[in-house]
Amino acid sequence: MGGKLSPLIIILLILVLVGVGVFAVKLLSTDDSGSGDGTQTGVVDQEEEVKPVLTLEKKVNKEGKDIKVEIVVSATLDSETDYVEEIILPDGSKVTGDSVNVTAENNGIYEFTAVTAGGEKKTESIEVTEINESSATNPYIPEGFNVTHNVVDEGFTIEDSYGNEFVWIPVPNGKLTRNTMLSTDYEESASTASALVNSVAKYYGFYIGKYEASQYEVDGEVAAASMSGKQPWTNITYLNAAEHSNNADSLYGYTDCTTALLNSYAWDTTIQWLDKSIEHYSSSVNYGNYSDTIYPTGYTDTDFVNNICDLAGNVREWTTEIYKSANEDNNNKDNVIHRIVRGGSANLSRTPASHIYYPENTSDNYWGFRLILYK
Repeated sequence: MGGKLSPLIIILLILVLVGVGVFAVKLLSTDDSGSGDGTQTGVVDQEEEVKPVLTLEKKVNKEGKDIKVEIVVSATLDSETDYVEEIILPDGSKVTGDSVNVTAENNGIYEFTAVTAGGEKKTESIEVTEINESSATNPYIPEGFNVTHNVVDEGFTIEDSYGNEFVWIPVPNGKLTRNTMLSTDYEESASTASALVNSVAKYYGFYIGKYEASQYEVDGEVAAASMSGKQPWTNITYLNAAEHSNNADSLYGYTDCTTALLNSYAWDTTIQWLDKSIEHYSSSVNYGNYSDTIYPTGYTDTDFVNNICDLAGNVREWTTEIYKSANEDNNNKDNVIHRIVRGGSANLSRTPASHIYYPENTSDNYWGFRLILYK
């Protein structure tokens, strides 16, 4: 055949060469764009989602007996494409941004959540144990007040910058006393009475004016005061006494407490507590000023019990309690509401526990009133 390849061999060689070429092309294609099983290997992976880092720190500030705890919250995120958008606070509210400071009101666990714009979340919690929570034996001290007597059983007393003094009435079980609770003749519907009930359930006590109310001028306006050596504010109707009592906190600039007129809860709880120091004080006429002369506030030594002055005598005191039977009387043609006056006065020997009612729009030389203060 003289060295020439047969046509059959030539055809076989061509087929082999074509097969090798096809295999080479497939191999190059696989190396360049995938693994052959549908998975691409030549594409750069996208950035994985990164969770934020949430840091919680407590700052404890002590001011006398008052301890305040501030929680400093900050969130960071190591990402070029995402950022911390908001922080969810323990009460469920949201703050835009990556940091916030929160004041802790009570001891307990506070939980925070950082949320990124991409929806990633991180939750952390911190426990607050440093706050001196209010109790019957650990009275809260309102802003702007100083403690002048710090023994609860003797009458824990605070004073504001004007000289108004208030005495803490401890209520260990958080429930106020009201001696007429079961009587259908009486009603206590004042909103301030309800507010006091709620406050005492939380703080286990309230403050009563150390003295009968007197007049004090603040920025050209007359305010009800609880000050020593002042002439009691008499010849005042219930309506005016309630108005001046409710406005006192505003005139004095109190920011975290409220003033109001004494109600039946406050009066009965107070005299019940005083009975523990002087047996039968609330049912006796041996301690008040019944001399027929109204003396300045705090003048009568015998009526100075647990730092509270003149609760038995000197002037009788309006309360918010209503005497319903008089209001429903057929002789009450004008439908005037009758309010309860408590205690005795210089011209009337009556016990601290006594009740007597008068139309709320009337006044007398021997009728006065007293403030209470509460959160």
